[in-house]
Amino acid sequence: MSLRTPTALLALALVVAPSRAAAQAPVGYEAPVLRDSLAITYPPALLALPKPPAGRIELKFVVGVDGAPREIEVTRGLHPELDAAALAALAQLRYQPGLLRGRPVEVVLALALDIRAPEASVPSDSQIQLSTPVPSDSPPADITPVASDSPPADAPVRLRGRVLSAGQRTPVANASVLVVPADPSEPVGRVRKRRYGDDPTPAWTMRAVTDAAGNFTLRAVPSGKLRIVVLVQGYERLEYVERLAADEQLTLAYYPTPLVFNPYKTVVKARRDDSGEVDRRTITPEEISKLPGTQGDALKSLQNFPGVARAPFGAGLLVIRGAAPSDSATFLGYHEIPQLFHFGGLTSVFNADILTQIDFIPGNFDSRFGDAIGGVINVAPRKGRRDGFHGYVKSDVFDTGILAEGPIGKGSLIVAGRRSYIDAILPAVVPKDAGLDFTVAPRYYDYQLLFDYPISGGEFSARVFGSDDRSKLLFAGKNDTDTSNNNGIETIQFFHRADLVYRKQLGPWEFLVTPSYRRDDVSFLITDAFRFHVVTDTFSGRAELSRQLSRNFGLRVGTEFVATAFDLSLTAAARNPGAAGAGSLPGKQSSENSSTLLRPALYITTPLRLGERLTLFPGARLTYYGLPFTRPSLEPRLRATFDVADNTTLKAGVGLYAQTPQPREFDAVFGNPRVGLEHALHTSLGVAQALPRDITLEVTGFYKSLWDLARPSSTLQIVDGSVRPETAATTGRGYVVGGELLLRKALTRNLFAWLSYTLMRSVRRDAAGEPAYLFNFDQTHILTAIASYKLPRNWQIGARFRLISGNPYTPVIGAVFDAGDGSYIAVQGPRNSARLPPFHQLDLRVDKRWIFRRVALNAFLDVLNIYNHVNTERLQNAYNFQGQSPVASLPIVPSIGLRLEW
Repeated sequence: MSLRTPTALLALALVVAPSRAAAQAPVGYEAPVLRDSLAITYPPALLALPKPPAGRIELKFVVGVDGAPREIEVTRGLHPELDAAALAALAQLRYQPGLLRGRPVEVVLALALDIRAPEASVPSDSQIQLSTPVPSDSPPADITPVASDSPPADAPVRLRGRVLSAGQRTPVANASVLVVPADPSEPVGRVRKRRYGDDPTPAWTMRAVTDAAGNFTLRAVPSGKLRIVVLVQGYERLEYVERLAADEQLTLAYYPTPLVFNPYKTVVKARRDDSGEVDRRTITPEEISKLPGTQGDALKSLQNFPGVARAPFGAGLLVIRGAAPSDSATFLGYHEIPQLFHFGGLTSVFNADILTQIDFIPGNFDSRFGDAIGGVINVAPRKGRRDGFHGYVKSDVFDTGILAEGPIGKGSLIVAGRRSYIDAILPAVVPKDAGLDFTVAPRYYDYQLLFDYPISGGEFSARVFGSDDRSKLLFAGKNDTDTSNNNGIETIQFFHRADLVYRKQLGPWEFLVTPSYRRDDVSFLITDAFRFHVVTDTFSGRAELSRQLSRNFGLRVGTEFVATAFDLSLTAAARNPGAAGAGSLPGKQSSENSSTLLRPALYITTPLRLGERLTLFPGARLTYYGLPFTRPSLEPRLRATFDVADNTTLKAGVGLYAQTPQPREFDAVFGNPRVGLEHALHTSLGVAQALPRDITLEVTGFYKSLWDLARPSSTLQIVDGSVRPETAATTGRGYVVGGELLLRKALTRNLFAWLSYTLMRSVRRDAAGEPAYLFNFDQTHILTAIASYKLPRNWQIGARFRLISGNPYTPVIGAVFDAGDGSYIAVQGPRNSARLPPFHQLDLRVDKRWIFRRVALNAFLDVLNIYNHVNTERLQNAYNFQGQSPVASLPIVPSIGLRLEW
């Protein structure tokens, strides 16, 4: 098509920008479409100036669900009068609203106006047309054309090419490729700096629009030097000068650079499988992947949520709402995984860049989840990209990881792996006279292989992944000659898992079937004092059927089956010498135990809408626990949401929860095979308020009652004709009460901010009549403040500050001297009646991103404890218990890394 431009030439680029180069629009997203034309009157007073202003005006605004622009602001001005004219004109535009799965949503757009003053032949009171009404098959904005005769359909193709996103090489559809004659003196290549006000009116203009694969063609283009301009949603303007010889055909490739702000004003949390959890908090990896303290790992951001206590030394334990780490469960792709973090909590065991969603549910979780009385973390892996082959290599001071993904036929494949090199660094930095010998220095690795393919109208997935952590530390004096393992610490922890998943939606019905197999191996050795080794093989299967029966009533029923076979070997200090197992060492007890645990379950949730404002989510879970428990557990649960106003929602929940104790508690030697299930009652009430400027406020109060907890017991029992203590019994009770606040500024433009505060008390009692005490991880106050800001030129800076109460501990109030062996015996005060000093720390992160034609490079500096505050993790007593010295937490820890994407 041959086009001509008007006398006053303005280029308008209307953009919907991804949050980063790799960001993809969500499934079912449709961008807003411009309905009107836009015109700006160039102020006559400015035309009288010796050099009328010319250049670029950049604006940001929100397209509301009614299609009207709101919150318009100038991000880059040109002249006050021109800026005001642009604001007024933009306010008159109307759009067809953006859609997400058919529902209108608010979308943040950017507008870049390249302005040149009208030439003298144009009347000063004329309006400069910025765009004409845009048809549905055209880009939403373009240089205003003046049509001329189109070249014949059989005219020779002179230019063909492809437009791909810089750094990712993904096809860019609906890009406008404009061609005008270039000045013969202009050099061939990219136009780095634009000139305003000096260019003559082009003699001709031609235009093409890229297809879904990013391809374009132009016929009958005149020979000579050409200026080619690429305008596309979400990308910077791109200009090149090319030379087209007579009888030549050029094949071109252009790589426009994505803009760097997030377009999605509204984060849509309602999903087909949403079960109305009162405290469900959903985050996306893109939103927090560059937060300080995470080392780029989105899963580590879970430690910043309200209700999550800080683990000692940043070990990565998840202590959720005053529950023990073993009381909470982590589900990845419908099945549980045994751990979330590698050694020391440095990084997660699953590549967070493969995740599409992270749900943190600290209480009142849905009947889909069982065998947990604390909280639940539910993460969902994504499908591989099908728009080409992509990946990255990332390295920092701790590890190196690689990811590659791309299409396989109609499906996709993701391959990823990561390996640490702490084992190469620590032996080099630990002094030789420290008495430490890293036979196997701490090291970890993980891997993921994910395959997705559409089959019979559904989606089939096969996944294989695993994690491995190992360390071995020997304590040795310089004169020691014994190299045995009797004076060291050794840990081995690994798991490998394979899943199959098939999901299909057939009209209003949705089906899910997924079997899984996992093998775990956990081993701990602490000198001769403690040896623990357990190997488990777990087969789990889940099947679900769901349907929205009507506008006000839905149904989801499911079944879950978990079978775990384990072999346990345990040697520890004798709690009951009369029960020492075969092969026990003097003063120690040993146990060898092999068993199989079966846990089939049925669950149901029925969303029920009562009127326009109230929605109930009644549900129940029936689980049968096999040997050694051999009892069923019925757990009714109810959640409710009430829309008080358009931006205000009340949420409430109540439910019963049960879980099996840890294997040691029902071991015949160290525990009691007759212990029962542990139980909890969750109650919570919260309010969520949407505020202006993408700010949300959530306030939640909660209370948990705990009973039948497995605790040590000295009650006498008769076993095999002998009397001995029962060692363990489900006599423990407790409660957790508190409140949480989360104030969150969504990442829609340049700023992301997060303020969370928790006030909480967690109390335990080992048996009726015994004194109550604070839970070991009870932290009364937990304050976390996070802010991240995107600066020009692809810089980003973020900071995190934490102020947290110290953990409780049992003080030593005196000592008694034992003349028999010349040692001191501590006299302890009330259990957990003292506290360590408060913990506070400031972390800082700086990112810089470079986007090239085929790759993108990100460099970052992540510094923990930037002011090097000495935080006390525990107190070390003197030999006579007359003094104490603090054991400090981590000092300042800088981490420098690079990430190369393609």
